[in-house]
Amino acid sequence: MAYLLAERGLEVVLIEKARLPRYKTCSGGVTLKAVKNLPFDASPSFDEMAVGGILSYAGRQLIKTDSQPPVGWLVMRDHFDHYLVQQAVQAGAHLYDGLAVTGVDNQGGEVTVRTPQGSFSARTVAGADGINSLVARSAGLLSWRDAGVAIEAELAVPPAALAAQGAYATFDFGVLQGGYGWIFPKRDHLSVGVFQARPGKALGIRKSLDRFIASQAVLKENRPMRLQGHHVPLGGRTTLLHQGRVLLVGDAANLADPWLGEGISYAIASARMAADALGLALEVGPMELGRYTVRVNAEIVRTFNHAHHFAGLVYRLPGFSSIILSRSRLIQEAVFSVLRGDLTFKQLERRLVWQFQRLLVQVLTSSGSDI
Repeated sequence: MAYLLAERGLEVVLIEKARLPRYKTCSGGVTLKAVKNLPFDASPSFDEMAVGGILSYAGRQLIKTDSQPPVGWLVMRDHFDHYLVQQAVQAGAHLYDGLAVTGVDNQGGEVTVRTPQGSFSARTVAGADGINSLVARSAGLLSWRDAGVAIEAELAVPPAALAAQGAYATFDFGVLQGGYGWIFPKRDHLSVGVFQARPGKALGIRKSLDRFIASQAVLKENRPMRLQGHHVPLGGRTTLLHQGRVLLVGDAANLADPWLGEGISYAIASARMAADALGLALEVGPMELGRYTVRVNAEIVRTFNHAHHFAGLVYRLPGFSSIILSRSRLIQEAVFSVLRGDLTFKQLERRLVWQFQRLLVQVLTSSGSDI
């Protein structure tokens, strides 16, 4: 968003509380859908191309399959985020990192952003400050939040284990109730975690991570490099995303899908929409920010309703769903197409309904359906 606005010749300030580059807890999956929506080439920040997926259930591999074209890329967020910031700065944005925002006053003809080292005044402000957004609280937005919980470990493994994992992302829906485990390969290690894809306390999630690690052959020998947990916003509720001269983007706007918790592609999409709305608001007036709320709810949040239906099926019947996914190339390709941005969750839902009876017969009459 800062890049797009700076490219238009507007004066843009980026305020970041940490010194860049900084570590961010995240599986680091950047889907092809997200990459296609970036206004510049971000490939220098990528660790691995995700050429396909491995589906396992409670540690037992069901299928390893390729995707053409690839579903996306795998990144470390310190490299990826810093690269995006550098593009914005090169376009003309001003960066203040290592500077925490302590408050936002959204009244009258400008917005005041307070920091320990003084205040900034602006005609508009966008909050991209995550699920615990101070900007949202200051503007009286999103007083409720549906959030899942994830815990992630960066694990050093032997070269043979890195080679065995290859450039494939592993998903296991038999790890914990209402969630999944993942393994994402990075340049010199593996990112491993578990995600509870439903609101509420994630009791025993650390034990779920330990069980998942113990169940995966490529993780038999590992050395923990980092362990950290975080909340993941679960999108799906239509809500106000602007107030006065302030709007919210990405995780601050609760824009992660309720199935996998993927948020980067929706953060990028909302940033594009925000750049359009902010540019118009600076020309016409802050009332134009209402277009942003309408557009995000129509183009992003509405798709989450269908993602929620799909997630409900997978997480209510994880073993059965894993069998179907492992045995139907049509469904595999449909899921890959959603991650690539070629299909919507609504279209995926329709394909599942169309295929369900045939797949049910296939699973019940074939061997190995005892999950």
